[in-house]
Amino acid sequence: METISVYTVVRGDTLYGIARKFNMRVDDLKALNRLQSDNLNVGQTLKVRSQVSDNPKPPFNPTPEPEDVPVVRPPVFSDGDYLAARRQFGLEVRPDNGFQRYFLTVPLLDGRSVVASMRDNLNNSRYMVYPNGIMYAGQSKMTLDMSTIQSVGLSLPQARALQWVSTHEGQFDAINSYDKAIFSYGFIQFTGGSAVGGSLNKLLVSMEQNAPSQFSRIFQRVGIDTDSGVVTVLNDNGMVLRGDDAWLYIQRNPRIYGAFIQAGYEPSLVREQLRMANTLYVQPALNFRLSVNVGGIQIVVPRLQDLLQSEASMTLIIALAINQGNGGMSRIMAEAIAQAAQQTGASGVDALRRLQEEDVCTYLANYPDDRVRARANGVLQSGLNFV
Repeated sequence: METISVYTVVRGDTLYGIARKFNMRVDDLKALNRLQSDNLNVGQTLKVRSQVSDNPKPPFNPTPEPEDVPVVRPPVFSDGDYLAARRQFGLEVRPDNGFQRYFLTVPLLDGRSVVASMRDNLNNSRYMVYPNGIMYAGQSKMTLDMSTIQSVGLSLPQARALQWVSTHEGQFDAINSYDKAIFSYGFIQFTGGSAVGGSLNKLLVSMEQNAPSQFSRIFQRVGIDTDSGVVTVLNDNGMVLRGDDAWLYIQRNPRIYGAFIQAGYEPSLVREQLRMANTLYVQPALNFRLSVNVGGIQIVVPRLQDLLQSEASMTLIIALAINQGNGGMSRIMAEAIAQAAQQTGASGVDALRRLQEEDVCTYLANYPDDRVRARANGVLQSGLNFV
């Protein structure tokens, strides 16, 4: 005989675990309780179905596989393992005036722990697409040594420039999950959504290739992996989701954010953020072919770094490329170079030869866009050399 009873959610519960406990399907459990998402709150009550019988079924236990039969396993952990691994991240949810506050306790691999405080319904942002998404500024301010930064393919001046940018853009464990990128992560907000380039997929691939042990301990352990250049994730039912579907699932399950926060404190995985920043932004920006109009003469600069060679100038170029994209950076730099060149009193190529690099940065320190001003003023105040 089937009966309806009430179950109270405790810390670490998932819909999958509750459904399995009462021999139900997750979809049936959600339908019975009219749930629109997979999120649960501690203390929440759920209706569950249970069977009462004179001969109750024994609890479900998978049949063990014979030891002499070879088994090909997926690169992620088994059902119980990945769901249990997610419960290492303690999640507390508090309703607050029309939105939810999340407090995620994340144990780090070095024995410490951090608490990420987040909220959803960021209706103060004109970029909000997903009301259930959050903005987390992050807390990891890790500084890697110069040789590690150079190891991702940078000269020493380029490494110094990227090190400065990496400590002034954002934190390595920062997360946004409310805009069209679906899920963004890291110090320059690598994007998950394919509509905005999917650079976060490339970052995870780079992590798996260059730091496989740490990638396995943090990401594969909770059911996150990569396949053919895109992210994959196991949902509560053990189904593999790919690409944007995977990012949407991760976005809707804040407990899983803990893996990304953990990774923001692991040097080998932070290094991969710098590697992908170098690949996607630094080298394309420094080698950008720029056209500058000086006194009515159009001059082509084959590589921007051949004209602006100082650490300070490279820092400014990288910072603008990350913030504005290479197209925006090139337009802004062409304008600033033209203005600074006019101050030399020369024209054409001679004006560029006499260019004072600091004048380019000074011009941008008064630029109409406050994001550009902030970065130019930051470089001017950094003590970096313009020579």
